[in-house]
Amino acid sequence: MDSVACEGVTRQPLSVSVVVPLHNEAGNIETLHSELREVLQSLGCCWDICYVDDGSTDETPQKLAQIAERDGNVQVIFLTRRFGQAAALRAGMDASHGDIVITLDGDLQNDPRDIPHFLAKIAEGYDVVHGWRLQRQDSYLRRRLPSQVANWLIRKLTGAPTPDLGCGIRAMRRWVVEHLELVGDMHRYLPILARDLGARSTVIVVNHRPRRFGKSKYGLRRFFAVLADLPLIIFLTRYRWRPIRLMAALSTVVGCLGTMAAVPGIVWTAFGRLPLGIPLVAAAVVSWGMSLLLLAVGLLAELQVRLATTAGRNAPYLIRSVVSNKQEAKVVRFPQPPSPVSSGRTGSFG
Repeated sequence: MDSVACEGVTRQPLSVSVVVPLHNEAGNIETLHSELREVLQSLGCCWDICYVDDGSTDETPQKLAQIAERDGNVQVIFLTRRFGQAAALRAGMDASHGDIVITLDGDLQNDPRDIPHFLAKIAEGYDVVHGWRLQRQDSYLRRRLPSQVANWLIRKLTGAPTPDLGCGIRAMRRWVVEHLELVGDMHRYLPILARDLGARSTVIVVNHRPRRFGKSKYGLRRFFAVLADLPLIIFLTRYRWRPIRLMAALSTVVGCLGTMAAVPGIVWTAFGRLPLGIPLVAAAVVSWGMSLLLLAVGLLAELQVRLATTAGRNAPYLIRSVVSNKQEAKVVRFPQPPSPVSSGRTGSFG
């Protein structure tokens, strides 16, 4: 990565960016910023904070503007309307500069004092560190029970690398952030998307605090929304680069059902039982047509994947490192920052 200026010295520090999406959190923002600043100053490294206002309708925008005006380490992004947490996270990640990006929710339930623990795990060589709210301070029926059911189901179907997909506090290396595709409500599946990139991940238990101000944006409706996205995440992680396999399997199933209907239909038609035979033969013909159509869709999707990779827009791989004994060979690797605590120089990004 390009060098970063820190207090007039150009070097390659461990730099940290904190991304916080917010929607109607006016009662929490001042306390959150105070806690964040205290923790980040103790790290002894370059840092910044990016707050993203996701269409707040209370005093959150005004308070964020005041914080940015008095704190040079803060930038605030105001979205034109409420786009959702995934879009807000993406906006903050795109504007961040750090080698390591920390995300956390703006409701004060995530504890900023956990940040050094995340950085310590990153220093051990992990690419992503997920939080686990083992002692979650939320209503059991409205929040915890639906979350437990959803997490269990998603882990069974996708092998998710964390028992707590909904935890908002995590740490990621820059290369992971740059390749994540966060659209819709995909932030809930961020651990799975990161694993699909080949990121090495681990989980740490974090402190979870009761909500003091504001109102939760999650409930039973969001539970069903998360489950509705489950088929999409399964497709993206299993068949994104080989759609023909999924469509060929569906084509085979539909074709077999058509054949099962055709056999008795032909027999009954041959014996003159037309009211039974003709509908089954017609159903078989429709099924065979659908089978061919599904196969054609799969071939077109496969062709699209190949065109995209040939154009260089979506390579189906990521290179972690290249090793060669040739002098002219370049070693390409994702940034491997030093230990979480640097030589004591602090400051913001230049």
